[in-house]
Amino acid sequence: MTLITARGDQRSKKIWYASYGSNLSYQKRFMCYIAGGTPAGATKRNPGCRDTTPPIEQRPITFELELYFAGYARSWGGAPAFVKKGTEPSTTYGRMYLITYEQFNDVVLQENNMQVDDTAFVPAFEQLVCDDEHELPAGRLYGHLLRVATEGEWPVITFTTSRTNLPIRAPSEAYLKIIVSGLRETYPTMTTYKIAEYLSHAEGVRGLIPRDRLVSWVEGAK
Repeated sequence: MTLITARGDQRSKKIWYASYGSNLSYQKRFMCYIAGGTPAGATKRNPGCRDTTPPIEQRPITFELELYFAGYARSWGGAPAFVKKGTEPSTTYGRMYLITYEQFNDVVLQENNMQVDDTAFVPAFEQLVCDDEHELPAGRLYGHLLRVATEGEWPVITFTTSRTNLPIRAPSEAYLKIIVSGLRETYPTMTTYKIAEYLSHAEGVRGLIPRDRLVSWVEGAK
């Protein structure tokens, strides 16, 4: 790993970070990664980025990957969200934020429970622009970067896991409600029925959370 030394240069390079899990919620979740704070329903405080400037822009995005829940996140009390290439056509509803390369690096560090310092953990910006996939060192949980699109002159990148041994598990009520809040913020016309239907197809929800409970959680999300 190298050090980010030219701060001004790194801040001039932008990345569209494409979220699909709890980071769909801008104020309740994602800004805790940018400015620091504890997300609603979680127990762990995020230190924030070195540059706490809010995203320059944000937009909805869909990508052809399969949403699923696996493993266990202690701070949420349940399984976190991931995406993968599925065997059947799938659509994941996302929200992308235009942030600096440095901020993207710091978000990835926090997602992987690492200290935010001057370490450049993600590949160089030029590699992120050119390559479709990157595997981060040390087998980190959110260590697989995927370039899912290009918007204007900037790459659209999400991250997930490459671990194949994570057991499929259900997300907690608090975690799922943050996702629902983010979906409503990003897709205002999305009805309770459509949100519940979308989530019900995801591994970790399908067959593990009864339909009536899922609908109740969706209805109760603020």
